Amino acid sequence: MKRKALLSILLAAVMTAGMVGCGNSAETSGSASSKGSSSAASSSSAASSAASSASSAASTSGASSKEYDFVYLSPSTESEYWQYAETGIRNAILDLEEEKGVKINFTVSGPASESETDAYIKAFESVIASSPDAIITATLAPDGTVPKTQEAQNAGIYVNFVSMGLEGGDSHNYDDFYGVHYYCNNTVIGETAAAAMLKAFDERGIEPKGKIGMHMSVVVETLEERMNGFKAYMAEHAPDLECLDTLYNENDVNNAQSNVETQISTYGDELIGLYGGNNVSGDGIALALGSAGMGDKVVGIGVDSDSLEIEALENGNLYAIVVQTPYEQGYNAVMNAYTYLETGKNTETEKHIDCTSQVVTAENMDTEESQALLNPKILAK
Repeated sequence: MKRKALLSILLAAVMTAGMVGCGNSAETSGSASSKGSSSAASSSSAASSAASSASSAASTSGASSKEYDFVYLSPSTESEYWQYAETGIRNAILDLEEEKGVKINFTVSGPASESETDAYIKAFESVIASSPDAIITATLAPDGTVPKTQEAQNAGIYVNFVSMGLEGGDSHNYDDFYGVHYYCNNTVIGETAAAAMLKAFDERGIEPKGKIGMHMSVVVETLEERMNGFKAYMAEHAPDLECLDTLYNENDVNNAQSNVETQISTYGDELIGLYGGNNVSGDGIALALGSAGMGDKVVGIGVDSDSLEIEALENGNLYAIVVQTPYEQGYNAVMNAYTYLETGKNTETEKHIDCTSQVVTAENMDTEESQALLNPKILAK
């Protein structure tokens, strides 16, 4: 593929920073130093920046006859969110093979569900034993992943993280263990979700005074940043709102729906908003509000995207989704790893690269940019 074509595909996947505002069902498949790129239509300077980034990431002289083994170690092969990252990874590999003449053998490993963290660690061990050149991964079990990442590094395997790394974007305890962590700032995700909820209250004439249900999958330090960012924003901008204690659903959509239904029956009219910090939690909110016929009475905000959340945006059971950029992260992680393998140099100047999240609502969900964010599989080659 010509470089121009590569950049146009990449830009189609990266959402405009000018839009408002950077998981677990579906089919099974085999800090903040750089903000999300603007679409080519909205900002020529952002297009130039993205072009420069992609060029440096894949920069080597001439075609390569080398062969590399890449593994995508997924936290959940069933999760649509992690499949979106895989789409970016696969596209980057295809682009490199076509443009650079390199051969990249690609495999996917990992447990079916995010809750299977022990299986994830065992899969990491197996991947290390297979001696690939590079591993692209994300983890919901950082404590167990740290020693495995160090083991991989000691074995000469280059490791990049997408979305969920060994630590948050402000921490640098394990910088020497991996290449780059491409992610969306989790505190900003929470703040963005809170701002979207207050905007919905204003549009619907709802006084920001009452209770907000807080929902998340599992207790992980980096995910807690999403909840804490939401609460801190509300405390500053809407002090009369009470954010209830977070309820955890273990990434089970039935548990997620049940948790929300319990809050609806317990708090009644006092409950004016619901925040789901990941897509399964957003699914639970959408299902519960739809079942109760309360989508127009209680403001629901989700994070990430899957088919159920997209449907909920269309029918009004979710007001907004704060969508991350797994495609962009996966694509960039491959480009960076390839450049390192070719040159021995990590071209990124920061360990944590923020690929900015975006807010998608019923109002903007049909734009080309939003469609690529909501379902990056449409970009698959």
